[in-house]
Amino acid sequence: MLHMMSGGRVPKKRVKQPPNISHEPVSAQMGRKLILEHRAWDGIRVLGHLDLSGATELVNLPENLTCESLDISDCVNLTTLPEGLHVTRWIELAGSGITGLGKGHGFVLRWRGVEVNDSIAFESDSITGQDILKINNVELRRVLIERLGYETFLQQVGGLIRDRDTDIGGDRQLVYIPFEDDEPLMVLKVTCPSTAHIHVLRVPPYMRTCHQAAAWVAGFDNPDDYQPLIEA
Repeated sequence: MLHMMSGGRVPKKRVKQPPNISHEPVSAQMGRKLILEHRAWDGIRVLGHLDLSGATELVNLPENLTCESLDISDCVNLTTLPEGLHVTRWIELAGSGITGLGKGHGFVLRWRGVEVNDSIAFESDSITGQDILKINNVELRRVLIERLGYETFLQQVGGLIRDRDTDIGGDRQLVYIPFEDDEPLMVLKVTCPSTAHIHVLRVPPYMRTCHQAAAWVAGFDNPDDYQPLIEA
């Protein structure tokens, strides 16, 4: 089991350098290019912020990687951090495959730009909708709702129905949950006609009808242009 230390570091492992590798730091753009093309070497130093967000093909990072800040959001296949990783500021990990870090790892963690602790990042099962309603920090509350899941949050706290209709899947509802200090949470609740599974999809708070919300989910700005033969 990998044991992690404080100070924003994973314990160092001896760097194995192939011949003719530069010891000079590289730019953030070059660092991303080298890592995604699998040409980065152990011990690579990247200047500034290393943005690897959305790299779904990424499965590992070079050992002893150094950078100022690191964005691995939505890197769904990246499940571990490398040995010797040194990040001086923060790691953005929303939607990544990282499900936990050792105690005392020392990294500052972010989720969609909001600083979070390990419990929020990795233990969303311990969060309840009622707990979230008590949170005064608007940005943190949004993160917690995402971590809990819109469907679960709606089940636990309820909501107000703005519109209701039917499609091939059955009953369809546009539901919102108002907040005094933030815009309401608006979701479209639909049933898949193939699996009968209920899907709860977040939509902008200005939606007024189920059809308008479904059109927005499908990528249509004008609901009149959205005329599907089958809606799911």
